[in-house]
Amino acid sequence: MGTSEDTFQRALRPADTAAANGLTRRWLLARDEIPSAASGLGIWPLLAVLASGAVEDTRDELLTALGLDADRAAAAPEALLDAVRDSPALSAALAVWAGKRVTLDPDWTAGLPGGAVGSLTGEPAADKAALDAWAAEHTKGLIPEMPLDLSQPVDLVLASALALKTTWNTPFTDRRRAFKTGPWAGLGQVRGLSATLGDALRVTDDASVLTVAGDGGIDVLLGLGREDLTPHAVMGRLLDAATAIAWGRSATELRPGDRAVGVQVAEYKSMRPQTGPETAVDTVRFRLDAELDLIDDAAALGLVLAADEDRARFDRLAAEPVHVSQAKQACTAVFSATGFEAAALTAMAMARAAGVPKLDHRHVQARIAFDRPFAYLARHRPTGLVLVAGWVDRPETA
Repeated sequence: MGTSEDTFQRALRPADTAAANGLTRRWLLARDEIPSAASGLGIWPLLAVLASGAVEDTRDELLTALGLDADRAAAAPEALLDAVRDSPALSAALAVWAGKRVTLDPDWTAGLPGGAVGSLTGEPAADKAALDAWAAEHTKGLIPEMPLDLSQPVDLVLASALALKTTWNTPFTDRRRAFKTGPWAGLGQVRGLSATLGDALRVTDDASVLTVAGDGGIDVLLGLGREDLTPHAVMGRLLDAATAIAWGRSATELRPGDRAVGVQVAEYKSMRPQTGPETAVDTVRFRLDAELDLIDDAAALGLVLAADEDRARFDRLAAEPVHVSQAKQACTAVFSATGFEAAALTAMAMARAAGVPKLDHRHVQARIAFDRPFAYLARHRPTGLVLVAGWVDRPETA
């Protein structure tokens, strides 16, 4: 085991991994449509940062979504950054920018990774330039802009960036092809890829999952389901295959003439003896981009209360009442003949609650109780014209 793998396992516990994977599963399978590119892990540390500044029901909802207790949630962002710090294939970053209208709690900022806190000027163009530069730097240029609308009131920005790049242990060969049947028929020539891998394919009665190994300890899994399965069902099978060692069986157990989902087993003649399992793969190149509004997924992500201006409680984050006003993720994934690269940028904007008065002035108050019959009228305010008048003899009863 390499040094980077040692560091990764020391920093991110198995329970952390299970919690982050659990969030990914709940989030993706709760969406109306499976996104073309998304990262639950990109969201996870931001929810932890929010939880560390929340109280009462707001905190409880976030912790439930995270799958962590309060102490571990406070440590999770730094643990994730530590885990990937020495990885040759992964990078991660987290940052917070505060505007002048909010006063951050010093205990909350002390719990953030070092150097994570910056400032917003309040000038949308200048702030956008700074945030975009951070996004491009920490996603290796794959995502050049922060996915937030800075024309809206923004008093605090929280962002996480995750990037990975791996080179295949066995590269693919580019091969143009056209599909004669199926949903891709009629597309014309597409960028196909082919390779011969080893024991890389596992199957069940309703799905087949290929594991493509890359350097830096990165695998990319491709899952194919029965034609009658929904995208959510196929994604569920793929998540199972990625997290359960005993999922399915190796395709090496199949015999000539056997079939599985998308799989045929046959014999062929060669001048050279077979030295190990062979898995012939035909797939396609892809580059997929998605921008997701995470407020739409508030229930799955524990953001229902956090995004509610009236009910959000972040007393341990800022002196002023704030709530999550925007939550977005931009994600890009590229699968090519030589490797795979992807980046996810997750950003949340927080705003001060509108019209919340400061309760720091003494008032003298007179109070009247209409507890017997009384008159009323309605008037046109600009002119003083009385529109309707009457007498209330008794109140309406239930």
